Amino acid sequence: MIAIVSDLHSNIESLTRVLEEIDRLKCEKIWCLGDIIGYGPDPAQCVEIARKRFEFSLVGNHEFALLNEALGFNKAATSAIKYTRDTLKPGWFSGRTKKANWRYLENLPTRVERDGMLFVHASPANETEEYLLRMDVDEVMRQLSPKLEAAFEKMDGKNTCFVGHTHYPGVITEDAQFMAPSDLEGGEFEIPLDKKCIINVGSTGQPRDGDTRACFVTLDGQRVRYHRIEYDYETTCKKILANGALEDSLGERLLRGA
Repeated sequence: MIAIVSDLHSNIESLTRVLEEIDRLKCEKIWCLGDIIGYGPDPAQCVEIARKRFEFSLVGNHEFALLNEALGFNKAATSAIKYTRDTLKPGWFSGRTKKANWRYLENLPTRVERDGMLFVHASPANETEEYLLRMDVDEVMRQLSPKLEAAFEKMDGKNTCFVGHTHYPGVITEDAQFMAPSDLEGGEFEIPLDKKCIINVGSTGQPRDGDTRACFVTLDGQRVRYHRIEYDYETTCKKILANGALEDSLGERLLRGA
């Protein structure tokens, strides 16, 4: 069994609890779909854990912004990138761990293929930036938006693609269905062999679906299961509020899960 996480966003409290659950489940590997950093107060700890424990992690839009420019980011996200860069970027006399963490971020891939499946941060058509949302699915007319149609076409011949980025967990199928975890019996989804699907694993560090609990999935053969884990989001919020470089809104939204 494999654990798939995404959008950790420098939230060590949520990551610690999720790893405890992953260990309890005896998952053999951990794969990460990007955005280890951004928004939260503890980027160094999260990157070091990712480097040591994840079999792979991908470039998210926040890693891309960190290493390049925060184009298209709002004020809160931009200030968080600056704080993260100031915290993580090594200087001439920086220690070995800090330099290793930065090299790790510099060398993250944009897409990975495993077991006949595709893994990207955002979308097969635009790996780091494109949002695939529930509103892109017209379930009444059974139609996909042109954006989603293009995403399915860019899956490199794979039937299944795992993504993060939106912080909203759910499964999109090529026959225009969107299934949130609450729509799935026991939070489980059996990957079909005869049609394509895009599976959003949700966010470990900054959920936005109205649920404050951290989210991740496990993959066991063709079976995907969503997991929601309680964590001490109030402590994370307090850290952000006490951090003069981060916008208060980044902590306050953790209290709402939105």
